Amino acid sequence: MKQNSAIAVCLLIAAFIQCAGKLSQDVIDSKTTHFTFYSKAVGDSFDIYVSLPDDYEKSDSSYHSIYYMDANLKSGKAFRTALQDFRNQGKALNAISIGIGHFGNYRELRRRDLITPFIKNDKDSLVSDDKVFGHCEEFYQFLQNELIPLIESKYRCKKDRSWVGHSLGGLFAFYALFKKEPLFANHISLSPALWINYGNIYEFEKRYYDFKDNPKARLYLCVGSRETLNKIRKGAREMKTHLEKRNYRNLTFIYKEFEGETHNSEVPLALKWILPEIVN
Repeated sequence: MKQNSAIAVCLLIAAFIQCAGKLSQDVIDSKTTHFTFYSKAVGDSFDIYVSLPDDYEKSDSSYHSIYYMDANLKSGKAFRTALQDFRNQGKALNAISIGIGHFGNYRELRRRDLITPFIKNDKDSLVSDDKVFGHCEEFYQFLQNELIPLIESKYRCKKDRSWVGHSLGGLFAFYALFKKEPLFANHISLSPALWINYGNIYEFEKRYYDFKDNPKARLYLCVGSRETLNKIRKGAREMKTHLEKRNYRNLTFIYKEFEGETHNSEVPLALKWILPEIVN
């Protein structure tokens, strides 16, 4: 009984610490730390990785920040591998990188946090009746009101931020872009699943088009040329045509297909190309 009581007390203390937003960090390597962060907006905890530039401790400068999704999946690991490759080549990125990952059933949780909701007829109400589908607005609020303020209170960050997302994370890149006041200056969308929810990302693009003065932003849209069965290449080409017709004054749009590459194999190639460009 005493042992069970002790375990219960420990669990209560752990839960209190988590809900209070206090962070328990561990070091991944000399430049990367890792912690768990609880989001009130989402009602769940996230796996956070923070990688600092090589000269961070020796400088008092502020740095560009890059937020990347799926930190504990293939694309997130590809991101950190790219960082290490740049260091090995003597071309370390002059940026703070923040990775976000899920705990548990990542397939289900990614659908919850990265897929667009439906828009009601009044076009002001975002709704999803499914608890694990279409709640990317709550995830956006987590970024805007919880994670980004935490990172920028703890580290020396500039206000020009970047988002890197693959597949559903690439879909979220468009959702984040099509906000009246976007959180990010650069939106890197790798093999986005633009067909999800019957392609209703275009409804959010219509809102963006209706804004009188859109802030300056940059969008990179990348796919592999072999992404045909998953509808990725088709959706990307349709979005490319659509944005070219829109001809946004303050949006710099860069599109690239990687010849012979697939849904996963295009990711490291895109990162190697894009990351130095958005920082330098």
